[in-house]
Amino acid sequence: MIPAINGTFKQTSETFTLPETYRTEGGREDILSVFAARVQSLGTAPSASADTVLRFSQDASLPEEAYRLNISPSEITLTAASDRGHILALTTLFQLLTDGNGTIPCGTIEDAPRFHHRAFMLDVCRHFFPVEEVKKIIDQASLLKMNRFHWHLSDDQGYRIESKAFPRLNEISSWRKLARLDPMVTSGQAAHGDTYGGFYTFDEIRDVVAFAAARGIEVIPEIDLPGHSSAVLAAFPQYTCSGEPLQVRNTFGVHERIWCAGNEETYAFLDQLLTEVTSLFPSPLFHIGGDEAPKAAWKACPRCQALYAAKGFTNWEQVQTEFMNRVIGILEGKGKTPIVWNDSVATGALDARALTQYWAEMGPGESYVLPEVQKGRKMILSNADQFYCTDSYAALPLRATLSFEPNVKGNPIPDESVEGIETAMWVEWIASCEDLEKQLYPRMLAVAECAWCKEKNTDEFMSRAQKYLSLPALNILTGESWDKVTISGDAALNEIAMSLMMLGARYRAMSDAEKEDGGEGGMVGAVTPDSDKADNPTAHASPKQMIAMIRAHVAGKMSGVYSEADIDKVTGIILQASARRHS
Repeated sequence: MIPAINGTFKQTSETFTLPETYRTEGGREDILSVFAARVQSLGTAPSASADTVLRFSQDASLPEEAYRLNISPSEITLTAASDRGHILALTTLFQLLTDGNGTIPCGTIEDAPRFHHRAFMLDVCRHFFPVEEVKKIIDQASLLKMNRFHWHLSDDQGYRIESKAFPRLNEISSWRKLARLDPMVTSGQAAHGDTYGGFYTFDEIRDVVAFAAARGIEVIPEIDLPGHSSAVLAAFPQYTCSGEPLQVRNTFGVHERIWCAGNEETYAFLDQLLTEVTSLFPSPLFHIGGDEAPKAAWKACPRCQALYAAKGFTNWEQVQTEFMNRVIGILEGKGKTPIVWNDSVATGALDARALTQYWAEMGPGESYVLPEVQKGRKMILSNADQFYCTDSYAALPLRATLSFEPNVKGNPIPDESVEGIETAMWVEWIASCEDLEKQLYPRMLAVAECAWCKEKNTDEFMSRAQKYLSLPALNILTGESWDKVTISGDAALNEIAMSLMMLGARYRAMSDAEKEDGGEGGMVGAVTPDSDKADNPTAHASPKQMIAMIRAHVAGKMSGVYSEADIDKVTGIILQASARRHS
């Protein structure tokens, strides 16, 4: 089973075998339909006349997602406080039946998750994936007892929701012209300059939400603000500081055009937009981003300068806090609890009711998030160095993900401060469903184990994971091969070095090509160690300084997973390659 039972399994000497037909007593119809479809692979089907019974019972004294399975030779009783608990009990039952080819030990299982939030995030903005692929990923996550899907639906490269209130969001914001180095182009799926994109209709979104709900998964949308907003602002440039036209971005990184914080009309527009979007998602949670928002446009804007002066601010991060608090107020008026990336709590003055999703704190020094934890703010932990699916299995081995214990910037935090665990799948360089699945899976196995279990054993997990992956009924996605997932030694170090150099070259070339294509440039946050861009500090560094900076860059990707000697080896590979390139 994955995740392992975070409780007890008291077995008897008897067994239960699921016959060709079985009947159920109680249980929600859509939940039972999902289970029935799954066990068809075992050659069974529900029948009202069958003798064998799956009986559902309620016990309000159990925690919301706890469950109890009582397995006897002739019937199984699934007890929980809620439908969510029944879904989790059925998931355990299906895993056991699959592993035992329809026969399982009798006994009693008592199980409950360590953390409430067990989630996965999918970015569909940088590259767009069809509804059926989204549902496949949800189905796989539900088999691993994950319970929330964070859907990243708006960014610089696309707005992915149908809009009846603002048709320009679909006419303009949902499409872009492909850059020459976009994976769609380099893989041969499209040509440079082709129009690319798409959006999900209201009906498609409602279908995904219902599909997820039947599997115990809540869908949380994200509209990223105030940065990563070029796509929406391309349709409505009047809400930027300059008001000048801009395009949906076709390059990746961080772009400087963001929402104008000093324009009251910005908030009126966002109120209308969020009214439309929140109506599609019944979840009480709503993600509003708040990460990687450059402040250059605000600093040059008379309206933002006036806001800064009127509020008596002393730094521009306080302007972002003001912006986010205004949006939080709008959402709370619609009955939603906001989630923000940890960048938005830097000033310590963000509305206390917002959940914070931790990914990383950029730069040296003490954590600015830790004081928020100490004040009682709940955290969703998506620590990039252990949970992001963007890295290879060499750079981020499954054992590194599995070893996670709650922390922010290396500072341990108690379980009671943790809302839960979430993995993130960013898709700048992923354009096909096949590559998406390989990058996401089987890392999802380790994330699920971290989120569900208090006690973890790496060797035992790896053995269990390999067996889990051998059972077709439990694997909806086509994941990376086990030999590549378990890559180690010099082969892993070489792969890390090559991937770091390739990523740096991609960003450099894409940024240069954007300017050649008549784009605005202005892409920040994509500087790489051997870049010769004028704004890169290594361009004017001494050889000794450059080595130190490159090593720091490599260590940032490898620390906590590899030894200092391994980090030195990867640094050396990159330096040698850089020297050859510039000789």
